Amino acid sequence: MRNYNNFNKVWKSPRRPYEKERLDRELKLCGQYGLRCKREIWRVNVVLSKMRRTARTLLTLPANHPRRQIEGSALLRRCHDYGFLEAEKDKLDYVLSLTVPDVLERRLQTVVWKSGLAKSVHHARVLILQRHVAVGKQIVTTPSFMVRTASEGTIAFAEQSPFGGGRPGRVRRVRANKKKNAEDDE
Repeated sequence: MRNYNNFNKVWKSPRRPYEKERLDRELKLCGQYGLRCKREIWRVNVVLSKMRRTARTLLTLPANHPRRQIEGSALLRRCHDYGFLEAEKDKLDYVLSLTVPDVLERRLQTVVWKSGLAKSVHHARVLILQRHVAVGKQIVTTPSFMVRTASEGTIAFAEQSPFGGGRPGRVRRVRANKKKNAEDDE
């Protein structure tokens, strides 16, 4: 059976491929947030541009227009839920001032690193990909998972993970068997 999903492109490459300032800025962000490639930055740029476009169109409407009130409150609520904006910033003008680092700070990879579960941002990526990190009860294997502020406190090692008290890893099991065999021989 065929899969008829419509896979839309979720990133947009830059118009000028060799712009030095942009290349340096992207390289710095890749190192700072442990990104695999610059496409992850371009994907965040698309998300931000859609949010900004929505905010700009809503700001052109009168303040008491029902569309501006409904869609504006939904956009602000989403920004507050994901932690892009603080609670006191409750105007559409603040959505226009969002930057790429604001969004990258809310990725699971960055949150795991900042919470102290990993030694570095690269170590955080490895832990996530190797199924050691859970958000609530759900194991998440996507480093780009956007963490909501409500679920930020539930991020921990998975129960099945050796780090979370589950079955020990292969090396630890081998050492335990050797120790057990040595005690039996005595």
